[in-house]
Amino acid sequence: MIQLTEVCKTYHSGKLHVPVLQNINFHVKQGEYVAIMGPSGSGKSTLMNIIGCLDRPTSGSYQINGKEVSQMEDLELAKVRNRMIGFIFQQFQLLPRLSAQKNVELPLVYAGISKGKRSIQAVEALRKVGLADRKSHRPKELSGGQQQRVAIARALVNDPHVLLADEPTGALDTKSGQVIMELFDELHHEGRTVVMITHDPEVAKRAQRQIIIRDGEIIEDSMPSHGVGRRSL
Repeated sequence: MIQLTEVCKTYHSGKLHVPVLQNINFHVKQGEYVAIMGPSGSGKSTLMNIIGCLDRPTSGSYQINGKEVSQMEDLELAKVRNRMIGFIFQQFQLLPRLSAQKNVELPLVYAGISKGKRSIQAVEALRKVGLADRKSHRPKELSGGQQQRVAIARALVNDPHVLLADEPTGALDTKSGQVIMELFDELHHEGRTVVMITHDPEVAKRAQRQIIIRDGEIIEDSMPSHGVGRRSL
């Protein structure tokens, strides 16, 4: 499903070279639920951007479903982001003037899906997250937990290969965060591949596998079949 091999990322500012990721090696199989953990500055956000095709590695290989994406042109990357990856962000990233349904429809608009089909798929995605009865509400009329569920519905609507979540409970209270994590549990049990970026150990425990990154390197990977320990995949 996802394969990173010797991935490195260095940012350049004039003569200054700042290495952020160093020799990242791991793979995620279809149906896995993986949490990538690390403190601020560890490189986990940069790693998420590479997995989500929002950034390119300086060197190394990144493949999704056997396709090499690290060297793709911008248009190809846009197609991968739209059709293969469902993004869920900490701050929801909903358009305030659009209804919940219209927000969920946006990936389908970019994919060129007809208006009638968009409506059917968006309502079904909202039903899956328990918000079909809020389809006409704008974000400001919804609680934070409800807004995150709309964001999850938007991520699901194109039936992506991977759900990529960045601190999905970071802007929520404890109760709302629990509801969101239970929803991720359900999606995983349905066979969805989930990759979650988090700094919260309690959130990471919900995943079946935890990858810990520090100073740009993977220091631990708890593969279910091999136990916990330092390893390079």
